[in-house]
Amino acid sequence: MRLGTLFLSAALLAPSLSAQGRPRLAWEGLPPLEWQSGDRPQADSPVTMQPSTGPMEARLTGDGTLTVRDARGIVRLKAGLPGRPLRAWRDGGIVLPEPSGAWAFPADSPLTRGLGGLQWAAEDFRPFLKGLLWVLEDGEGFLSVVHPATAETVHLPLPPGRDLRIRFLPDRLEVTAGTVDRGFPTQWSIPWIALLPRLAPLGVRRDPAKAGTALAPFPQG
Repeated sequence: MRLGTLFLSAALLAPSLSAQGRPRLAWEGLPPLEWQSGDRPQADSPVTMQPSTGPMEARLTGDGTLTVRDARGIVRLKAGLPGRPLRAWRDGGIVLPEPSGAWAFPADSPLTRGLGGLQWAAEDFRPFLKGLLWVLEDGEGFLSVVHPATAETVHLPLPPGRDLRIRFLPDRLEVTAGTVDRGFPTQWSIPWIALLPRLAPLGVRRDPAKAGTALAPFPQG
């Protein structure tokens, strides 16, 4: 993790303390996901959906600083990710040419309408991931998922391995490692349905940000 990212995240996150007595980072102490190991051969299934767009802007810099602004230009989120962005995708797996930059996102998405509105048995679940930004950091320990519509972020612990390749398949998320320690599998996957409990907090909207005035430039809640 880069030092600047650590300080930024520590300043912004809730004041729960780690074992070292410092603020606990959002990705620390997360329970592992139920990754399923073993090869499940499937041909590449390209994402054919068009990139979503809208009034929300997500900006990610090379040091892992994430900023989300709404249509009024008000910063809804400013945080640090676990490391520098290595690769990034949007919506249901559309590859972004560069892992840093600024992208437009909608103010509404399937997740903001609640899990009950999703077609859980859909043959291809990827369209229901519209409006998300996915970032693999250079430590390859986490896949961070950002939902600009609600200014929320979750971090998904990845299986062990290095040089990870991630595929967004119709029914699951797949991770293949180029290098693993002896005895570890090289391929893992998890169904989208099994990921929904981790993605659900992304759909919860915070209270709308309030604009300041000349007399109260930083309004209180």
